[in-house]
Amino acid sequence: MRAIQKTENRKQKTENRKQKTENRKQKTENRKQKTENRKQKTENR
Repeated sequence: MRAIQKTENRKQKTENRKQKTENRKQKTENRKQKTENRKQKTENR
């Protein structure tokens, strides 16, 4: 029974790690986008 639990936990951890990485990428992308938008606004003035 414990072995199954361990396997499940490991799967969960892996999934969470993937999710975190994905979120970090997303955040970086959003930050770049914001910066880009700000530059555009400044140029348009």
